[in-house]
Amino acid sequence: MKQRYRRNTRWLPHPQAVQAVFFDVGFTLLESSPSIPAIVRDVMARRNTPVPLECLERSLPQAESLFSEMTRSAPHTWGDELEIMQIWQRYFTELLRPCYGAASADELSAAAADVQREFDLATSYALYPDVEQALTALRARGLKLGVISDWGIALGLIMRHFGLTRFFDFAVISATARRAKPDPELYRLALDRADVVADYAVHVGDSYVRDVLGARALGITPVLIDRMRMLQPEIVDCPLVYDLYELLDLLGIERPPRRRVANDMPA
Repeated sequence: MKQRYRRNTRWLPHPQAVQAVFFDVGFTLLESSPSIPAIVRDVMARRNTPVPLECLERSLPQAESLFSEMTRSAPHTWGDELEIMQIWQRYFTELLRPCYGAASADELSAAAADVQREFDLATSYALYPDVEQALTALRARGLKLGVISDWGIALGLIMRHFGLTRFFDFAVISATARRAKPDPELYRLALDRADVVADYAVHVGDSYVRDVLGARALGITPVLIDRMRMLQPEIVDCPLVYDLYELLDLLGIERPPRRRVANDMPA
């Protein structure tokens, strides 16, 4: 196992002592599916106000840049349902603006609101292919599992749609807790609900600031997950994994056989 995972030399010091594992949701367990531009295109088509997918794809980087700027300047947004709705409204407005022709401000706002509502539905997301097997293996080890996520109140229904609630003992959702990462209070709530001390807990998420620093502030061991494989282990100061199978490696849990998918080629 160690040879397979050699590229990351930062091991958990005492994996056998871990009693609880907490997870972020977005870009850790779930991804937008088929993609943000494709979902927006489909919503606009149903409204009889079609926009080209290619335009939305070109517009996406600017909308993402605005979103990053808004979340940096107002990090507590995720602790308030109304503010969450407002930040998504601005994001989708920015995404649609170059592609929606000569639409008035009211028309653009109404379209963005329709798109925003679509992203409260489970049909706009998909589980990463390793999630169910990894969570099953963690439960089989007897670990307590929890969610700590910056999300609106719709997350509970989304988790139930994907059958995630059967794996988790609890979920700490920012909009209901009225706190946002990296506020240590979210992590303290998770420790209380898991009934473990920080030394025996691990938190897995895709954001260095919100997940790694938030967990570390309370003494929880952070693990950064990089689904896009943009980072190298040498440039981060915490364990880095590219999928949840590698998380199992960190914890000394045997990987389950990977499920075959339709486009797998025989060895």
